[in-house]
Amino acid sequence: MAPHYEAFVGSTETTRYYEWLEGLLELPAAVGVTGGRALDIGCGTGRSMLALRAAGFDAAGIDPSRGMMEIARERLGADAVLEVGGLPNLPDGPPAALVTAFNDIINCVGTSRLGEAMGSMAARVAPGGALLFDSNAPLTFKTFFGSTFARAEDDLFLVWESLGAVEDNGYRADLHAFEIDPETPGRWKRSVSHHLQHLHPHAAIVAAIEAAGLELVLVQGQRDSGPRDHHFDEEIHSKRIYLARRP
Repeated sequence: MAPHYEAFVGSTETTRYYEWLEGLLELPAAVGVTGGRALDIGCGTGRSMLALRAAGFDAAGIDPSRGMMEIARERLGADAVLEVGGLPNLPDGPPAALVTAFNDIINCVGTSRLGEAMGSMAARVAPGGALLFDSNAPLTFKTFFGSTFARAEDDLFLVWESLGAVEDNGYRADLHAFEIDPETPGRWKRSVSHHLQHLHPHAAIVAAIEAAGLELVLVQGQRDSGPRDHHFDEEIHSKRIYLARRP
C-alpha cells in the first residue's frame, strides 16, 4: 500500500488529519506530558511524527513496512529515528515520555493478542509518561469496512473492496490500485493490499490497559468527519480515544 497511501487518504483528508492530531496531542498535558522523547508506533509515512515534532516532542517512529518508512524518511529527513517493528511485540528500546499509536494501529492486532500488544506498548512508556492511542469502534466496521467505494486521481484509480466479517471479531477489505503502465500505453497495472482489522470491545481495552500497569486517564469519542467529544457513544462515534499514564 505504501506507494498509494497518500493518494488514498487524499490531500484534504491529510489536512484534516494534521488538525486531528494537533488536538489529540493537547491531551497528554492533562498528565503533565508536554515534551521530551516520543515513540510513534505504526508511524507509516511519518505524518504523525511530523505532528509530534510540531508539538515539541523529539519523535522516533517504528513501523513494520519498510516502504512506508522510506516515504517517512523523505518527509522527515535523513536524521529521523525510524525502526522496523510492530505490534504485538515491539523491539526493546529506550522509554519515552509519550508513546502514541494513531489511526487504527491497535485494531490490526487480533483479540487474543490485545493484552500482549498493550503490555509491549506500556513497556516503552517512561515512569510518569503517557500512552495515547485510538481504536476503531463498531460504527467504523459497519460503515467504512462495510462499504465498497472508489477514488480516482490522475493516472491512478483506487477501489476499496469490503470483504465482510471473519473470525476473531475481524473484518477484511482489499485495496486495489490501478495505475497506468508507462511502458505500455493504454494498459493499467494492478496491485492489491490486504487489510484485516479486529473490533476490540471497550471493556477489553480497559482491562488490557490496567493489566499492563497503566492508569486510564480518559476515553473520548471521535465522530467520523466531525468533532471529538469528551464522552463516548457507540451509536455516533467511529473511534475511541484513550489516554493512559504510567505512575
